[in-house]
Amino acid sequence: MGIFRKMRAAFHDDWCNLCQSEMDVMHKQLYAMPDVTVDHYVSHESADYYRKHLVPVEKKAQIPAGMYACGFHIYRCPNCGHRRTKLTTFLPVRDQEKIEEILFFDHGELDDFIYQSQTGSPDLKGNTQKRRQDCGDYMYSGPYDYV
Repeated sequence: MGIFRKMRAAFHDDWCNLCQSEMDVMHKQLYAMPDVTVDHYVSHESADYYRKHLVPVEKKAQIPAGMYACGFHIYRCPNCGHRRTKLTTFLPVRDQEKIEEILFFDHGELDDFIYQSQTGSPDLKGNTQKRRQDCGDYMYSGPYDYV
């Protein structure tokens, strides 16, 4: 039975590669890549590149035509606590996504970047500071959708 779980974890990005359990989506965020346009895409595997060149956006409609974007999905295993970040680089084309590359970061390389502006708690008196989005109510509904 263990070999089937390992095979499933290898082909599903939402399965833990340590204990082979289904992971929960804790946070989702969409970013524009202003430096990368059509016919100028270059693959980058360094987390430092993404820290320096990504601009957060709320929805895909805010990304100018011909500009690449990245979607982050942060997963957490409910059994062993392992965290994994999936970064999908794509070009929005006519309400579709032309995926260029999918990268996984399993060692927290982007945690400081993802959570830098999302600390604190919600302030109902008009403060615009966002709360951390790895709390339970964001588990099933993320702050963005790709539509």
